[in-house]
Amino acid sequence: MKKALIYIGVGTNLGNRAENLRIAAQLLPPTVRILRTSTIYQTEPWGYPNQSPFYNLVWEAETTLPPASLLSYLKKIENKIGRIPNFRYGPRVIDLDILLYGEETIRTDELIIPHPQIPNRQFVLVPLCDLIPGKIHPQFGITWRQLLSESPSAEIVAVTEKIDFSSIVFRWGIRTYLMGILNLTPDSFSKDGIFGTPDAMIQKAVRKTEEFITAGIDIVDIGAESSRPGFETITIQAEQERLLPILNAIKNQFPSLTLSVDTRNAATAEAALCIGADWINDIGGALYDEKMAAVCATSQKPVVLMRNKQLSRSGETIAGVCAELLSLIDHAHIAGIQDEQIIIDPGMGFGTTPEQNLDIIHHLQEIRKIGFPILIGPSRKSFIGHFLQKEVDSRLQGTSAAAAAGIMNGADIIRIHDAAAMYDVVKMIDLMIR
Repeated sequence: MKKALIYIGVGTNLGNRAENLRIAAQLLPPTVRILRTSTIYQTEPWGYPNQSPFYNLVWEAETTLPPASLLSYLKKIENKIGRIPNFRYGPRVIDLDILLYGEETIRTDELIIPHPQIPNRQFVLVPLCDLIPGKIHPQFGITWRQLLSESPSAEIVAVTEKIDFSSIVFRWGIRTYLMGILNLTPDSFSKDGIFGTPDAMIQKAVRKTEEFITAGIDIVDIGAESSRPGFETITIQAEQERLLPILNAIKNQFPSLTLSVDTRNAATAEAALCIGADWINDIGGALYDEKMAAVCATSQKPVVLMRNKQLSRSGETIAGVCAELLSLIDHAHIAGIQDEQIIIDPGMGFGTTPEQNLDIIHHLQEIRKIGFPILIGPSRKSFIGHFLQKEVDSRLQGTSAAAAAGIMNGADIIRIHDAAAMYDVVKMIDLMIR
């Protein structure tokens, strides 16, 4: 498929402007691949002065979408971020304009390219000249730098705020987030555990993390104790000896990456948070260790509370799941954990039958009524193997189906092993339903 080189003008003046730009950048791929970002500028409003200043930039990008489809795609992203119809030139949470599409000149009722207002807008011309100052305007026959020198002057200054586009923005409901599993165990059920000498483990873990990032993972979840059926508990010292050096190495190598630590132990969680862990993912629901809830409350970092008790074989599956999750949330509140920290996990594969796992996926909307973001972990789980009669290393298609159904029924985060394949599944489902 032929790729077109495009330029997109971006503006925002409502809410957290830096965050709006970051979430827009994270919603564009893979359909639109950003190649370069101009300097970000704060500019006075144009067309209607009685509003707050804008942040503006231009992205150089590539896409295979034809112009009309690209316009539709960008409008859907604006809607996802929260743009609502407003009066002409009024305030907006995000504005995505196609400035240039290759060398094409287009004029339809819906779309004019090059964008006709570029010559009048320094907030577009200045960032565009950061990227292509010597390129020729397709119609006027002069360079963008020349066009800028002839344009009406306006107040425009470079933004001093540092905006890290590689750091993930979490806005629940806008898109699905992928959590990659990094097992530092010799006995992982999924057969992908990293083990060996300390130096070898660090090298393997950093390399695996880099693969996750390249594949589009949003969060990496690092665990040093297996939770497979029949697992053997290890000491806290052994857990920390496996986990902390690797966490430190990954944090230093990839400082913008969101790192979650999979642990039931408060001492490990506290040490990990000191190193720079961003989340705690506790399969014990902050109950296994009586100090865990207090550690999470003090940190003010997100915490995943997972349901893990045996579900009744004769009772109502979702009623049991919701009852346990509500109990975990009450315990978290008593310890001082705030609502905005809490993510809930219905615990697929923990005290559940294969049929109950299907019930959980099918009825996630009922669990969603509790009012918190939902993480599910169907990846390579035994219930997929039971129904499809597949071994662990042959469960990718079944995992894809479970993840797709989970997203369609309300899951916000999918915890997975197979990053590249699941990225495509998640992106396509999001395009269709979100």
